[in-house]
Amino acid sequence: SLASAPHAGRDLELHILAKEDSAVALLAQLQRERLARIQLPFGDAHLAELPDGPLVLIAAGTGMSQMHSLIEHCRAAGFAHPVHLYWGVRRPEDFYRLPHWTEWEGLPNLFLHRVVSDLCGWEGRCGLLHEAVREDFADLSSLHVYASGSPAMVYATLDALVEAGMDAHQMRADVFAYAPRD
Repeated sequence: SLASAPHAGRDLELHILAKEDSAVALLAQLQRERLARIQLPFGDAHLAELPDGPLVLIAAGTGMSQMHSLIEHCRAAGFAHPVHLYWGVRRPEDFYRLPHWTEWEGLPNLFLHRVVSDLCGWEGRCGLLHEAVREDFADLSSLHVYASGSPAMVYATLDALVEAGMDAHQMRADVFAYAPRD
């Protein structure tokens, strides 16, 4: 998943979910082919213009890569409104290291929420991402929401937040472009 912010120029940062033998297979492929073909992201969940209000960024797993890009773009542009990042994984060990996380913890307008959905034997928050957002915001009407994850997660989040009072047009996700509902 692409994690580079627009101001990063031609450098690309990727977040890749590494499974057991994926690193070995990737290296073997690169040695064999000497060329990597990648598919660029689909959709339009980007910040062409910064909103005039708070942002809620919801990421499941490596969907965090897109939120990383949005946060770094907001930082570079001097975005001053509150930004709430909800990052969810199934197990605590599924959180991966982000180079900017420590910096982000010190930003006055960035609020970081890590949520574990399964096997929740850790000191942090447990449950589903949309439940965490609904617990934290009684009024969803002024929020600009971006979500990244599987189509099932994104649509479940959309449905739950709309049920809680958010207008569906307040949420953006690449999933809406590449996996539209029938």
